Amino acid sequence: MQDMKKSFFFAAAMLMVLLLSGCHSKATKPPLNEEDINMAGITCYSAEGYTIFAITDKETEQSVELFKGSYDDSLLATLAPAEGFKSAINVFLVSDGEHYWLFDTGLGSDAGGVLSEKLSALGVRPEGVEAIFLTHLHPDHIGGLLRGDIPLYPNATIYLSVDEFDAWSTDGVMKGMNEQWLKVLSYYALQVAPFNDGDTLLGAVVAHLAPGHTPGHTVFQLDNHYFVGDLFHAQDLQLEHPEFCARYDADSQQAVATRKVWLGTFGEALQPKAVFSGAHAYQPFLEATTRQVGDDCTRAFVDALAK
Repeated sequence: MQDMKKSFFFAAAMLMVLLLSGCHSKATKPPLNEEDINMAGITCYSAEGYTIFAITDKETEQSVELFKGSYDDSLLATLAPAEGFKSAINVFLVSDGEHYWLFDTGLGSDAGGVLSEKLSALGVRPEGVEAIFLTHLHPDHIGGLLRGDIPLYPNATIYLSVDEFDAWSTDGVMKGMNEQWLKVLSYYALQVAPFNDGDTLLGAVVAHLAPGHTPGHTVFQLDNHYFVGDLFHAQDLQLEHPEFCARYDADSQQAVATRKVWLGTFGEALQPKAVFSGAHAYQPFLEATTRQVGDDCTRAFVDALAK
């Protein structure tokens, strides 16, 4: 029975993807307001043919307690600020000036997120967003899909890994946390497009399975840019010491292994100008040297997007 249910879901999802591909309305060029954008604290990075906007949905701190017992508490005590590690909840908007894609959707306004207001500052209408790439299904990544019982992105295809979908199903390993996801799915089921590790989506975005935080946690690659989701939660701790795990990680041992692979790749094997964008990085554009790149949305970025 479960196999039949999954087969029905995937058939329905793929049918809707085909239908939506013919009826997505192109987003109109936004009435950008440089002052509003800069006041909103949105930062930018210019990739090959794209502008990437880092939208901070909420500024946060990660408590030291979240990492205790995961590796070396004595080392943690020497590294940790008293107030906790600086962090954030970020959403990333990608545009070529005509099409708009989101990577995750943040907390949602019902939980204090401000993505909707910041998209408005950019002149982007929710119905103009054509694709949403979900790194995983925790509430601070899918909350922005709904406002109350209203789905906010009626024209968006939602890309989600098969592994993550299965893990959060009614008989999956994450079923104890899936109430919000099941609510989201009740509105968006026919917009979900499942993918597998290594698939290329929309001809541009490569999906890399990076499990541990959740079973189907995904890193998305756009040219030399990597949207790494919750690969790390406290950049000042885990970029240098990937052995530390937050309690949010579903499989801490696998999360450490995945983090070491990606951070090792990041520092040694990726292109020298590769950039990581973390969902919880307070510096949302980091080169391999951990040097922050990107700046406020200056007139150059505004003009490039408006063309």
